[in-house]
Amino acid sequence: MAGAAAALAVVLLLALLPDPPAAPDGPDGDGSGGGRRGLTAAVSAPFNAFTEGYDCYRIPTLTTTKDGTLLAIAEARTASCNDIGDIDLVMKRSTDEGRTWGPMEVIRGTGDPGAYGNPAPVVDSASGRISLLYAYSTWAPDAAGNRVRGPRELRLAHSTDDGVHWSTEPNPQPQLKGADWAWVSVGPGHGIQLTPTRPDRPGRLVVGADYRTESNESGAQLLYSDDGGLTWQAGARWGAPEGTPAPNEPALTQLPDGRIYVNARSTATCGTDDHRIAALVDDAAAPAFPAPGFQPVTGLIAPPASGSLLQLPGGPLLLSAPSRPGAEFSDRWTLAVRTSEDGGRTWSANGAVVLRERAGYSDMAVLPGGRIGMLYETANGTPHGYIKFTAFGPQELRAAAEDLTPRRTADTSAGHHDAIVHGAPRLGNRPDGGKTMRFDGKDDFLRLTDCPDALRVGDGDFAVATWVKYKTRGQDRESGLRQPLLWAYGQGPAAKQFRIEADPETGRLEATVNDGTGPVSVTAARRTDDDAWHHVVFQRRGDRLELAVDGGPAATAPLGPGRPDFRPTGAFTIHLGTQPDYKAFYAGALDDVRIYGRALSGNDTARLRDGSDVTDQERVRLAFDRIR
Repeated sequence: MAGAAAALAVVLLLALLPDPPAAPDGPDGDGSGGGRRGLTAAVSAPFNAFTEGYDCYRIPTLTTTKDGTLLAIAEARTASCNDIGDIDLVMKRSTDEGRTWGPMEVIRGTGDPGAYGNPAPVVDSASGRISLLYAYSTWAPDAAGNRVRGPRELRLAHSTDDGVHWSTEPNPQPQLKGADWAWVSVGPGHGIQLTPTRPDRPGRLVVGADYRTESNESGAQLLYSDDGGLTWQAGARWGAPEGTPAPNEPALTQLPDGRIYVNARSTATCGTDDHRIAALVDDAAAPAFPAPGFQPVTGLIAPPASGSLLQLPGGPLLLSAPSRPGAEFSDRWTLAVRTSEDGGRTWSANGAVVLRERAGYSDMAVLPGGRIGMLYETANGTPHGYIKFTAFGPQELRAAAEDLTPRRTADTSAGHHDAIVHGAPRLGNRPDGGKTMRFDGKDDFLRLTDCPDALRVGDGDFAVATWVKYKTRGQDRESGLRQPLLWAYGQGPAAKQFRIEADPETGRLEATVNDGTGPVSVTAARRTDDDAWHHVVFQRRGDRLELAVDGGPAATAPLGPGRPDFRPTGAFTIHLGTQPDYKAFYAGALDDVRIYGRALSGNDTARLRDGSDVTDQERVRLAFDRIR
C-alpha cells in the first residue's frame, strides 16, 4: 500500500537526521534570511495565472492517492482573483512525485457561472476512494455593480479510479449545514484518515469546516465519514464565545496519541500578535469540542492566512504558513515550515523557509517515497495567482532551519508597540550621546504592526514628532521619487492615510493626509536636506494641518469643511523608511519618533527638542536605544 510505504520511508529518513544546526546570528525575520539558503522554492508550477482559460488560481490542495499519484486541486478563477465570481474546481495529476503534471481537468464548474470553492479532498486507504467536499454558491451583481454571494452549501464528489474520473451529480450535503447558518465552508486543504479502531473497518475520515450563524456566532465543526467517504455527518462543533477569537479555515491532523489537533486562522487580527488558534478533540463524532476549545497559539508568528498541518510518522508536527508578522493581507510573505515536538503545545522559533517573497495558502502531503510535497500560492508582487509545487525530505527540513524571530526596536511608551526591523538599518550615535536609526535607502525600514486601536487616528487632533537627518541624492532627483519617512495606513487616492515625505525637487518635507476623498498636503517652510539634524513636528490641529521645523513658524494648510476622519476601517500598518508598496525608501537617519493622540503646544515641542518627556496621550515613542 502506497500510504504505508510512504510512512515507513519517512520513519527511516527521520532516523538518519543530524542534530539541527545553530540558528544564525541576528536574524532579520523579514525574508532576508540572514544568509540562509532555505528549501528549494519550486520543483514545478502546475497552475500559472493567465493560462488555460483562467486569470487566477487559488486555494491549493495536495493529496497522495492509494496508488501513489499526486492530485493538485485548486480554484480556477475566470476574470480576476476575486473571492466572488465564476470559479471552477480544477485538477492536475502527477505520477512522478510532482516533477511533471498531466493535463488540467475541470472537476466542477464547466458551463456554470457559479462559485465552486474550498476543495477538501481525503483518501480512503482501504478502498482508494477519493472524497472531495467543497462549497458552492451563486452570485450576482448588485445595483452598484458589486458582486454579492448567494446562499452557500456544501457538496460532495467522488473518484474511484485514482482521480481520472469524478462523479458528475451535484450531490448537495444539507446535513452538514446548520439551519441557522449564514455561511459554511470546508478546509481549505486535505482531510485526514484516522488510525482504524477495528481491523474490519476503515479508519474514520475527517475534514474541517467553519461556519457563521445568522446571529453572527462563528465557529468550527468537524465533518466525518465512517464508510470510506460515501456518506458524511456533522460532528464536534465549537462556537466561539462572544468577544473571543473564532476559528477560520481549520487545518487538522491526528497526533501519535490518537487525538485530533486542529490549528486554525484566527478572526482576531488587530491588537494581537497571535493570529492562529488551536484545539484538541478526542472524538470527531462528539457533539462538541472539549473544553477549553480553541485557544491562541502563542509564539507562532504568522499573518492571517490559511496554513497546512502534517504529522510525520515518528517525527515532528509540521505547519506551513507565511511567517511575517502583521495583520494585513499584504503581510503574506516568507512561506516557512515550522515544527512542534509536543503535539502543537509549543512551536519552535526556527523554521525552514520555502519562499522569501510573497506567498499565501499552502497544503502539504507525504509523497510515496517519503519526501514531503507542498503546493503553495505566490505571484509577482502579490501572494496569489500562481500555484507552485516543491518537495523536500525531513533531513532537508532540519538542515534549512533558521531563526524566524523578527528583530525589533522598542516602543518605550505605555503602549509598547515595538517596531519590526527589516533589512539592515544601523544604530548610530548623535553628538549628545543619543542613538539614531540609519536607513540605507535600499531595503531598510521599520513597521508598527497588528493595528492597535491606540494608533488608529480618527477625526480628532494628532501629532507626529521626530528628528531627521538626510541629504537629497542625485538618484532621487533623477527618479523624482519622494523619500518616505513615515507612512501610516493605506496608499492611493482613495485610501485613508497620513505620511511625511522628503521632496527631492524642493529639498523640503511634505506632510499629507487623506480621508479617502483626496489628499491634503502641507510643505515645510524651509529646506531640511542639508545632512544636519532637524526636529520636525507634523500635526492636525482642529481644521488645519501644521508642519514645523526646528521650532520655527509652522506651515499650515486648511483641511476643508467638516471633520475629516483618517481612521482606517480594517487592519493597518505604519511604515517608517518606506511606503506600503515598497517602491521608495528613505536614505537618512531618524531619532525619537513619537506619535500623540492630541495636538502639541509650543511648550510641548520645545520640551521635545530638549529631550524631555512629554507623555500626555503619547501613543508611540521609538528612541532607538537598541535592536533586539
